[in-house]
Amino acid sequence: MSDAEPSLFTAKEMYVMSTTKGGHSPLYYELSLTERRKLIYNNMHLALGMKYSEPNSFPIMEPYNGRVDYDYCSFSERNRCRGEGQALMIFEDDYKFSHLLWDRLEQTTITLSKFDCLFTPDFSLYVDAPLHLNRDSVYKSRFDGAYWQKCGFNVIPTASWAGVNSFPWCLEGLPQHSVIAVCGVGVSWSRAAMELWLYGLRQVESRLSPTTIIIYGKEIEIPDISVPVMFIEDHITKNYRNGKEEK
Repeated sequence: MSDAEPSLFTAKEMYVMSTTKGGHSPLYYELSLTERRKLIYNNMHLALGMKYSEPNSFPIMEPYNGRVDYDYCSFSERNRCRGEGQALMIFEDDYKFSHLLWDRLEQTTITLSKFDCLFTPDFSLYVDAPLHLNRDSVYKSRFDGAYWQKCGFNVIPTASWAGVNSFPWCLEGLPQHSVIAVCGVGVSWSRAAMELWLYGLRQVESRLSPTTIIIYGKEIEIPDISVPVMFIEDHITKNYRNGKEEK
């Protein structure tokens, strides 16, 4: 028999009930004003209980193997989405979500509790960016995902990569035997981009052994991949095709 007392509520319900409308946890009010200023700047007050990878100390995410047949809502459309029966995708330009999902992570998270599932944010990695910037993007994505899982959310981990030199660390902290999401927007613009993207998918398959790979983008042929693959139509291409950019 477990020592833990059974609960009438799920972990997510407990999070919602114990969190203020501003998104603050009870721990926030146990800190002095000085401690708040020190810790909140880098969200370290939210890191309690997280485990970290080696050698880069990225927060480690747990696997997700729940349903994938959701209605999918983009982050920019979140306020117009009902949430129930929906998963929130975060495949957008970083400026549209970074300040909300890092600088104001705690305050934003409570507003996302209506969704049945969240994708981890796809913070951008660039082939020509300094190494520390790309690693920072990976750290933030893993941190958000690990924090949301700690709050009881269903979370689909997102994998991303830059050049070939990013593969020693870009998948670090992602779970084995889990549903994994990747962005496939724009990969067919050049042969080099397509080859790098396909190489990345093969790395995801061989190193993470995912149960399903969700690709955000138009359906294309994926050679040399044996894992089940599903595609989600991307709103980026759709909006440009309709002659407008999403605000």
